[in-house]
Amino acid sequence: MQGAGFIALVGTLIVVPTIPVAGMALILGIDRFLSTVRALVNMIGNGVGTIVISTSEKEIDGAGLRQTLGLREN
Repeated sequence: MQGAGFIALVGTLIVVPTIPVAGMALILGIDRFLSTVRALVNMIGNGVGTIVISTSEKEIDGAGLRQTLGLREN
């Protein structure tokens, strides 16, 4: 769930009086961008992990994978 981490952060930082609440708007903008980046990195990692495991189990067709990805044979 996007934003749940931000809600937890705000709830934690509210008890610290030295952090201005107005700064939360800046953090919200950065957190939204970072959430998108985290989701992208997670998706890429899942794809790489799938390829690595299927290669180690000899369950992947290398030629078919190259064709699907649009790569040329060497």
